[in-house]
Amino acid sequence: MQLDQVKKAVIKSQHCQRNWDLSKSMPKEDLDLLVFAATNCPSKQNVSFYKIHVITNREVIEKIHKQTTGFNYNGREMTNSQTLANVLFVFTENKGYGQWYKEAVHADTSSTLERDRHMATGIAAGYLNLLGSMLGYGTGCCACFNNDGIKEILGTDSNVVLMMGIGYSDSNKNRRIHHLDSSFVFPTITKESIQVTFIE
Repeated sequence: MQLDQVKKAVIKSQHCQRNWDLSKSMPKEDLDLLVFAATNCPSKQNVSFYKIHVITNREVIEKIHKQTTGFNYNGREMTNSQTLANVLFVFTENKGYGQWYKEAVHADTSSTLERDRHMATGIAAGYLNLLGSMLGYGTGCCACFNNDGIKEILGTDSNVVLMMGIGYSDSNKNRRIHHLDSSFVFPTITKESIQVTFIE
């Protein structure tokens, strides 16, 4: 891949995809590569702080989507339709992480554990986001959801940390149009500049 293609993938990965072409299915080799990336990326001391549920079952995806109401804009409350993608990745806490790490941080509820779990999940989501974009897919993270509702759907007692939809963009719609309600357009928020200091 050429440098300019990588840069385009980076910019694309910054934009949340809100609608999908569900007439297509992601090839198994692409899905396997995404799973490989999300499970082999760095984490502190290589501890498995999270589990990943990789969902392609439409019924399950739609049930989870109904648990994402909470986005408010211009007086309207909407669901987060990035979760309706061809594939939905759901990150949950892993309560069975390394024993030596448990002893090092002294308690499961420590701020150190939370910091390390969120850092590891963020890195994994970043890998998914960029790789998905490099493969030509649209992507979208979701952190606004009914945790208990999704836990029940998944049959887990572990809290949901983050969700990410990855799939085929609907070429007939602006990416910001809600998948189920074309009258709702999510707002554009310009990327804030990040200060970079080079020390040479």
